[in-house]
Amino acid sequence: MKSWNPEAYDAWYETPLGKTSDRLEKELIFSMAAVKRGERVLDAGCGTGIYSIELAKRGALTSGTDSSGEMLNRARAKAREEGLTIGFVSADALTLPFPGDYFDMVLSIGALCFIKEREKALLEMRRVLKPGGRLIVGVLNKWSPWAALRRIKGFFKDTIYNRADFISPPELELSLKRTGFEVKGIKTCLFFFPVNCRMYLKFAMPSEKFGGIAAPRMGAFLAALATKP
Repeated sequence: MKSWNPEAYDAWYETPLGKTSDRLEKELIFSMAAVKRGERVLDAGCGTGIYSIELAKRGALTSGTDSSGEMLNRARAKAREEGLTIGFVSADALTLPFPGDYFDMVLSIGALCFIKEREKALLEMRRVLKPGGRLIVGVLNKWSPWAALRRIKGFFKDTIYNRADFISPPELELSLKRTGFEVKGIKTCLFFFPVNCRMYLKFAMPSEKFGGIAAPRMGAFLAALATKP
């Protein structure tokens, strides 16, 4: 089974498709997160620190957890290069090494798709959140054409997406409600086809705006904002 490769993971974000996807996903996530300087924030399943670093740049007191030592080592190196102080900790999403009611916000981008016990992970994120704290999750949308294309690709090549659990908007909303969260909003982005071509992506941007109006829950990237009562 294919495992995480931090160099290959970050290299994808330097491709035309990776850069475009990253920009649009971050615009969506941070419009929902409304990060405030000085807030204590956890990036659960932080990978190579893409969101941890952005959170720290925005003034959040940031911690990041991941179960992959290789991904964490890369995250630490990137944070040092940026001159940022981020507390990266090796931890499983089901047993976060923090006290209850500790964080103002928990961010988890992509990780839930690779955790079999999704609701157990959500309960753990809820435990470490302060009452009134915000949870922002981003997952791969089952309703998007990207999901079908990634499944088809998996028949012919071993990819990381063969391990992924694509999640639909109703499934995500139900999991959040079942774990005691109040769902405040669910949105998607990435409505164009995943073609790794700079020229195509330039002309695909109008379809991104149209897709958000015509089929708002069909984007490849699915994000939700919820709070702990």
